[in-house]
This record gives sequence, C-alpha cells and structure tokens, in this order.
Amino acid sequence: RHLVTIGAVNDALKLPGISRECAVLCTDKYAFHNRLRNVRLRGGHCYLVNNAHPIDLANVKYPCVFKPRFGSHGKSVHYISDENELARLIDKIWGDKDSQDKDNDPGQKTDTPADSAPTDIADISVSRKADEFMAGIKKKMEEKQSAESGEDNADDDYILEEALPGIEYAVDGVVEGCNFVTVLIRRKVLTKPPARQAVTYMNLMPPDNPRVEAQINEYMGKLCEVLGFRECLLHADICIQGRTVNAIEVSASPAGRHVYDELIPLATGVDMAEQFIRYMSGGTHVFQPLNRKRILLGYFGMQNCFVHDVPDEERIRSILPDSVTLRKWKCNIKMLDYLGRITDENSLLSRGCYLLEGVNDRILYDTSDRIQESFEIK
Repeated sequence: RHLVTIGAVNDALKLPGISRECAVLCTDKYAFHNRLRNVRLRGGHCYLVNNAHPIDLANVKYPCVFKPRFGSHGKSVHYISDENELARLIDKIWGDKDSQDKDNDPGQKTDTPADSAPTDIADISVSRKADEFMAGIKKKMEEKQSAESGEDNADDDYILEEALPGIEYAVDGVVEGCNFVTVLIRRKVLTKPPARQAVTYMNLMPPDNPRVEAQINEYMGKLCEVLGFRECLLHADICIQGRTVNAIEVSASPAGRHVYDELIPLATGVDMAEQFIRYMSGGTHVFQPLNRKRILLGYFGMQNCFVHDVPDEERIRSILPDSVTLRKWKCNIKMLDYLGRITDENSLLSRGCYLLEGVNDRILYDTSDRIQESFEIK
C-alpha cells in the first residue's frame, strides 16, 4: 500500500518517480507475473487461487510456489514438492473448519501408549522421558508460533506458480531516467522448503562471474522498460539457470534486511539513499561502486530449538580466521529462547545479523557456519 500511495501522489502532482500503475505491478504478484510472461521475460504458469478460483491439482507442475497475491516479506510463502503437499495446504486453508476443529479437539480420545496399555514408569529411561518432554514443548511452541503468525487467510487471494530452476540472486540498482544501473548483486543461501527464506547474502565481485553480471544487467534493463520504471531505486529477486533469467519479484524501493543501509555501503562505498537524494536534487552523485569489498551478510538460521548458550561478540572475534573481519555483530538471541520455524522475514530478522569481510567466498561461508555452530542449541 505504501508503494501504490507514493505512485498515486507522483501521478497527481506530476512528480518524477514511480507511477501508480508501476507500483501496482510491483505489489500485485499475479499481474506482475502475467505482464512479464506476455513479453517472454518470465517462464512458467501462474494460477490465481481463492474462494472463487479453486485450483485443479491435475494442471499443476511441481515443484511450485504458493504465496499471497499481495503483500511481501515472505509471509505465507510455501514451496510445494508434490500434489499431496498442495492438497494438504488447500484443505488447511479452505477445508471444513468444523471437521478440522473436531480432529484437533483435545477432548477427543487418541490412541497413545497411555490409552492402549499401562506403562511401567520405571522401565522408561530418564533420557527418554526428557526427550519426550522436550518434543512436547517444541510442538506446543510451534503451534503457538503458527497461531500468532496468522498465516493463510481463507479470504485472501493467492497465486500458485511453477518454481523457477536455478540459482537465486538479489539485485540492487537505480533507474536514472530510463536507464538501469546495477549497484550490487547478491547471491542467496536459502532455508530448506517450505518457506525458502534467505539466511545469507554474499555480494558478487567483478572477477567472480562476468557472464552472470552481464546477463543480469541486460535482463534488468528490459524489465525496467517493460514495467515502466523511471527515476527510482529498486531491488529485485531473480533466478538464473544457464542463459535463462527470470524475475521472482521486483520492488521500486531500496531493499530492507540491513541491505541498503549497511551491506551496500560496506560492499561498494555507495550510500544509495544519499546518492539518490543528490541525484533528484540535481546535485553531484555517483551510483557506480567506488570501493568494492567482499561482504557476507548473515542471519541466525537455527530452527525448532532452544538456545542453551549464546556467544558474545568477543568470543565470536576470537574464532575468526586471520583473513576475516567482523564488521557488524547484532545478536538479539538470549539464553533459553525458543527459535521456531523461519516462516517469513520477521521471524528471521528479529534475531539479529552479522556482517563479515573476507578474501573469498569459501572462507566467508565457512566462518559463517562456525559462528552459527558456536551457539549451543537443543
């Protein structure tokens, strides 16, 4: 709603920047997909799913992605591997609620060992009882998290689109007039399905893969022309396989997640927001990277566990290799916190993040793994 409002104000006052039509294409994933597919800038089919448009499971190709038509931040995104998973999800959202409530009624008798036969407590080991107790607590915490997240509203519109093959990247740039300028390209590390949230970003350096950079620059130029981007900052999620590039989502705004205000200035020497204000004010500005550095932005990706020990910044610095520098450490995790499933950006970003500078990707990824392993979790 913020982007659409800004676009409407720009139209009414004849200001430079995104138009309302362009903003709608950014925020309506169904319209976005169809616009790009019609000009062969996006592959795969996309289906609208809601109360009035049920999906025919026989027409779907797997894997596929189910997500809200409107909204962002990864909320209610599901990566679906087969027909059974999709059927369960559809039944969860639009199925018979009375029947589901009955199935989940705690008063209903279930076939558990306590019901079927008496158990001698003395025969159960202490460790087994502890494991069962922890499993029960984790289950309750997951149920609580799911209830609080408000996922999957039956009154909302959703889309179902074929999952894109290849490697996912994020692109940060600016449209000067009608020309797209790349500021930073970030390679993603994603959680396992179903949420597929990015838990690590690594910026591409010029020598890394010039072919990928050329592909992205060419594709983003075409995309900006088709969508009508003018005089704006933007970020995009794209997927590349071989010579094929597909846009997942695009927004005519700078990226959040500590990217535009921390990662980009560190990795490029450019503050995009400051330079864009200079540009729009008619002042001297520069968007091209000034001083490139290899930076990893990491988030704490542990899931479904309790935290028994949290390392402080001093301990983290003591385990770093000589060739790696800790540029930022912000950890909001505390002792005995429960880290549930990573379902969207909020469930991940609230934990904090860290930025590392190093000489190559391998050593940065290895160091990031070492940092995560320094937490004691159970």
